Amino acid sequence: MIDDSFAVVFISQNSAEARLVQQLLEANGLDAMLLDEYASGSVAGFGPAIPVRVVVPPGQAEAARAIIKTAEN
Repeated sequence: MIDDSFAVVFISQNSAEARLVQQLLEANGLDAMLLDEYASGSVAGFGPAIPVRVVVPPGQAEAARAIIKTAEN
């Protein structure tokens, strides 16, 4: 379980997509990391069981969400 030392800013069923978001945030000077990247494999052909989460320190969450929103548009 994640504690208050990180804020989840992006969730994806696709680890490659989550990795791209992590790299985008790092390129903008933020400290981003992935949680559950390797636990998200397919289960019995039903697709990913556990989503990959991109997290940052709480003080960077607002900036991270703004960067992600800009990139999505």
